Amino acid sequence: MQMRFDGLLGFPGGFVDRRYWSLEDGLNRVLGLGLGCVRLTEADYLCSHLTEGPHRVVAHFYARQLTLEELHTIEISAVHSRDHGLEVMGMVRVPLYTQKDRMGGLPNFLANSFVGTAKFQLLFALKILNMVPEEKLAEAVAATQKPKKPAIDQAGGNLHAAKHANELMVTAKTGNEFADRAEDQAAVQAAEQAVAGLESGAALEQPVGLGAEAVLEQPVGLGAEAVLEQPVAVPME
Repeated sequence: MQMRFDGLLGFPGGFVDRRYWSLEDGLNRVLGLGLGCVRLTEADYLCSHLTEGPHRVVAHFYARQLTLEELHTIEISAVHSRDHGLEVMGMVRVPLYTQKDRMGGLPNFLANSFVGTAKFQLLFALKILNMVPEEKLAEAVAATQKPKKPAIDQAGGNLHAAKHANELMVTAKTGNEFADRAEDQAAVQAAEQAVAGLESGAALEQPVGLGAEAVLEQPVGLGAEAVLEQPVAVPME
């Protein structure tokens, strides 16, 4: 993914005017400005999504597997592309793991701000391409939805008050753990339903079959997005 000029995370891509370009030709044109050395084809198409809001556009999502060496080449090329430092602040790798604290890694990454449909596209790709086990994906989504507990403010307090508060916290620790577990289970169940509904939110034509050319020893996913300026005439479910 990329960090954009507005501080939001998104996939490489841009708007395509179908009067002058095919979807793939237009996508490769804008990818050349932001990445420099990658070309996608119709076989890399993954899904489409009709965005909400006053400016209704259709976002088409493409994905391709890369070797680690190919990813390194693209990362180096992106630094020297025309848009680097202007519209694009740099490439970002998505952490596909969760640390022992259940927040580090993918959950913290999902807590960032994403542009448009980028977060939906990310979750959809992680699920449909089996890059993250579905239960782990649901847990990561649930962790971002769980409200954070306020930290104890000791700036204007005294040591006695802080010590007393800490003793109360220790006394209630067991009860809080049971409450947290129940809350976590409810959040995970809600997240599993959300993850399970990802497929219904995208118009999936032919999911990318990872053929012989793409199946490599160290696959790394690359996503790209092409956005039509005019919505399609056929309603999308």
